[in-house]
Amino acid sequence: MSNLIYLLLRRLRAPLITLILVYAVSMLGYVLIPGEDNNRDLYYMTFFEAFYFVSFMGTTIGFGEIPYEFTQPQRYWTLICLYATVITWLYGIGSLLSVFQDPAFRQQTKLNSFRRAVSRIRQPFYLICGYGETGRKLVEELAHDGVLSVVLDPEEGPINDLEVNDLPISPLWLRADASDAQLLEYAGINHPRCSGIISLANDDRVNLTIAIVAQLLNKNVRLIARADTKQAESNILSFGANEVINPFETFASRLALAINSPSLHLIYEWTTGPRDRRVDEVYLPKKGRWIICGFGNFGRTAYQYLDDIGQELCVIEPDRHRRDVPAGAIIGRPTEASTLKKAGIDEAVGIIAGTGNDPDNLSVLMTARELNPNIFRVAHQNEEKNKPIFEAAELDVVMQRGNLISDKIFALTQTPLLGDFLRIVQRFKSERANLLASRMIAVMGDEFPELWEFEVNAKETPALFDRLNAKHQVLVEDLLRLPDNREKRIEAFMLFLKRGEGNVILPENNRLVHIGDRFLMCGTKKAHHNVQIMTRNAQYLEYGLTGDLKPDSLVWRKIMAKLAR
Repeated sequence: MSNLIYLLLRRLRAPLITLILVYAVSMLGYVLIPGEDNNRDLYYMTFFEAFYFVSFMGTTIGFGEIPYEFTQPQRYWTLICLYATVITWLYGIGSLLSVFQDPAFRQQTKLNSFRRAVSRIRQPFYLICGYGETGRKLVEELAHDGVLSVVLDPEEGPINDLEVNDLPISPLWLRADASDAQLLEYAGINHPRCSGIISLANDDRVNLTIAIVAQLLNKNVRLIARADTKQAESNILSFGANEVINPFETFASRLALAINSPSLHLIYEWTTGPRDRRVDEVYLPKKGRWIICGFGNFGRTAYQYLDDIGQELCVIEPDRHRRDVPAGAIIGRPTEASTLKKAGIDEAVGIIAGTGNDPDNLSVLMTARELNPNIFRVAHQNEEKNKPIFEAAELDVVMQRGNLISDKIFALTQTPLLGDFLRIVQRFKSERANLLASRMIAVMGDEFPELWEFEVNAKETPALFDRLNAKHQVLVEDLLRLPDNREKRIEAFMLFLKRGEGNVILPENNRLVHIGDRFLMCGTKKAHHNVQIMTRNAQYLEYGLTGDLKPDSLVWRKIMAKLAR
């Protein structure tokens, strides 16, 4: 607030000085010019009377001559003061209005309002740095899930979109540089309800700076960052980031998994993919010859991952000046049929259009389909505005950086244990991955699984906590009994158990549950509700453990006691 007052006074310094001088000279004239009272005796105004008259004269209220009718000299002086004060007031009001339109003043006003709003937050929230394509989609997903977002972005265009977005929970926002340590403090990085900071800037250096600042200001806050290069990813991880998402690495690794280990690919898609897809919409490309068009960040990363799994690869690079293309690459325009034929389009099982130009990518894939109708087509969509034409092209897979990153981040915000789980699962052999995929299919059917996690404590699972605190034993399988029929199982299973520093994948049914355990669950929405009942309601938990359903009301207890007698 002090900064705002200082800025206001500095901008109005000249009008205020002018107004004070005009008032002082006017008052002095009325005090010195003699008047006459009702008895025609000389009368001189006091300073208060002069100030009173100048005040209502200058503001054009227009009462009358006080305290007595003016003499001619006083009226001459009044004419001079009248125009002087009115002009001065117009000058002052105009200056005040210009201050309100001043960008610096408006930014400071917004900053003060923003700080007060953040300080009043009483619910968990995420601090999101960057409101581009990824940030916009993530804020929408969090809002529809009932989670508040606090957004920082230096660009005026994207951030102003937040004012017109009709979201279930309106995010707090500020147009500012998120790498500024003071602004991160204003945005709530040290706020007790801050669940984490998500850095989504388009510049890797900005994301690295935010990671450094976050580590210095609050090393306990959870950090999820974006990185477009392997070097930036390593640098950000070195400063304590919990998760760093490289969209090119993520997509290329998924594509390689889909070819080499379909079960692992399905597990990744089911756990981090968009919730509005069906199981049968997941892609499964074939092994064989692949053509990569464009050897930029996307094409280079795809080449590395596909080469690691032993695929036959051919690169087409339109830029004749690029020197880092692999041996045997074809230099030419991939949009031309002759170039694709030279690359072996007839024998290829898949083609990746990864140039930086969306029309060229679509042209490549449309030509490829004419030459080989059965080829698997993968496209890199560079701009969000081109989404309708990519959908109309009916491609097999479209790599959209914004959607890919936001979907994975949203999954990690909902289930923080998912990151640890996926890092362990990626080392699974085919047999174990097939077993896990089949178990997931068994509980979820045709729909994507519901993932959730809970910790055994007094707040999240009060009934289970009280039971364990009383030194009773509870097994994993006991939590998966139906609340109304303990002989049947809930349609869910435990993917992951974190106990202290230890990790357990697919904990056994006979494993004992301890206070402080964190479980990652997979199942249906109904199963999620049933597990909550079993862990929060003492009567149903008692029934699940012993088969004895104790009524929880006085009336039912009396009825049950009478029936027992």
